[in-house]
Amino acid sequence: MKAIRTILVHLFTGANIATILLLWACCGSTYLHPADYPRLGLLGLAFPFILIPNILFIFFWLIFKAKRVWLPILGLLACFSFIRAYYSVSWNSEEPDSTALSILSYNTCSYGHGSTAPKENKQDCFAYLTTSDADIICLQESNRNAQLEKDMKAKGYDLFSSNEYSIYSRLPILSADPLSNDPKKPFALKAFLLDGQDTIMLINQHLQSNKLSLQVKNSYRKALEQHESDSVRKELRPILQLLGAALPLRAAQADTLAAIIEQWLPRPVIVCGDFNDTPISYAHSALTRNLTSAFIQSGHGLGFTFQEKGFPVRIDHILFSDDRWTSCQTRVDKSISCSDHYPVLTKLVKKAP
Repeated sequence: MKAIRTILVHLFTGANIATILLLWACCGSTYLHPADYPRLGLLGLAFPFILIPNILFIFFWLIFKAKRVWLPILGLLACFSFIRAYYSVSWNSEEPDSTALSILSYNTCSYGHGSTAPKENKQDCFAYLTTSDADIICLQESNRNAQLEKDMKAKGYDLFSSNEYSIYSRLPILSADPLSNDPKKPFALKAFLLDGQDTIMLINQHLQSNKLSLQVKNSYRKALEQHESDSVRKELRPILQLLGAALPLRAAQADTLAAIIEQWLPRPVIVCGDFNDTPISYAHSALTRNLTSAFIQSGHGLGFTFQEKGFPVRIDHILFSDDRWTSCQTRVDKSISCSDHYPVLTKLVKKAP
């Protein structure tokens, strides 16, 4: 009996080490450029599925061999920053004052799924925006609408729209230009806002889409509902192919933005938008190299921003230069559901000089 127990302990130790190495590989994939390692770039998507067994191993060892509990604990501590990026637990008690900048970022999906949406969807979306009272509003997939622009101007907003991007700001907009690696489709809008004596560079971005068609997503959801592992694997294959194809394009866009941001720093920077990537990804890693994620600093929980069933992810983010601000009260607003995304809101409190 003792020999069997010893063998089982060795087997489970090996399994635990394997899950730790896989978890570290997921974290390490964020440093690999997807153009060079497109398949390894997808490892970040497996992060939560590898994280769970590592956590379960803590309880397993506590019950069966407490001396081994250090193994999963050390494995998790080594990638604590990635765990916090995925599941934020904020200890930030900063309270906003009247000078705090309130920021709202929202992929509106053409104000509620475009021309096919019920009229009330668009009206709900407009009502949400006009009553948000945010100082800076960054919209993606936002076709220009004369009535909305008129209403926002009446609320005291300066505005700039270009293709599928809109910026509404209570701070004066000095200039704005689209950014693109392809002249036909900008992936971001770069604007400069006047804040007292300072100029803020604001980037409103929508990085390369994964181009998951409705048919592909519906087939995957159907397989999940049927609980058939073979069907799930079959329907997951084209999704992974599309994700792998988009990764290098998104990485190139993130590199372009990171270079622009680095040139502007240490002057103030705010980045909003749909990254089409989770916090465990190359694009997110490249852009947070010099910036701080508002949700990681002052959000709570998983903060999923993409609301389609079967695809729970946080792909909408707000970043800022933390030598100037501290974020507080960051949240994903699930009170509005006219788009396939939820808005992200935060407040930036200026640090004392």
